Amino acid sequence: MAFYVLAIYLTRPDVKDSYLPGYINWAHEALTKDSAQFKKGVLSTLAGVFKHEQREQMMEHAHAVLRTILTIKFQPSELLIQLRNRLIFLKPRVASWRYQRGSRSLAANLQQSQPVETKAAISVNDEDEHDYDVPEEIEEVLNEILQALRDKNREVQYSAAKGIGRLTSHLSKNFADQVIESIMELFSLWDLAWHGGCLALAELG
Repeated sequence: MAFYVLAIYLTRPDVKDSYLPGYINWAHEALTKDSAQFKKGVLSTLAGVFKHEQREQMMEHAHAVLRTILTIKFQPSELLIQLRNRLIFLKPRVASWRYQRGSRSLAANLQQSQPVETKAAISVNDEDEHDYDVPEEIEEVLNEILQALRDKNREVQYSAAKGIGRLTSHLSKNFADQVIESIMELFSLWDLAWHGGCLALAELG
């Protein structure tokens, strides 16, 4: 609970300019020196900060935070995966190739005299599909999250699957295909990897 309150406080309009940069600088040192239990609190607060603060405001800190969490000697955990999901290198867009549902209300469907047409997805040849570049940092984050799908902890696997689903929904079709290929490779490994692969595919569905 303390980390949630601190994250909300640090992202207040009248506080963030004065205290947020200092906290992030302190967090870098804490994550490289302090105990694993203390790191969990720091990671939880950072995850909350990246969740509640505006993307444009956090971009200047995102690169440094990513470098730190990719290099610290820390076992995979739900908190670490959540933080990686919060790293905001991707633009706030939804890929045009994603399936668009029609009406999700059974009652509404039954009341209409004609079948409800499913919304057609925008062509994947849209201009933004070609021009959209995936930052190198996203490749690193995806690689770490894909590795977490093999973790023996079910909570870690579930968090990783949620992260993959969220990130992939913002990627181009070609890059999303590569992510799916990586997930399918998990089914050639042991049963823990199968479970993580199934969770990831479910999030993509």
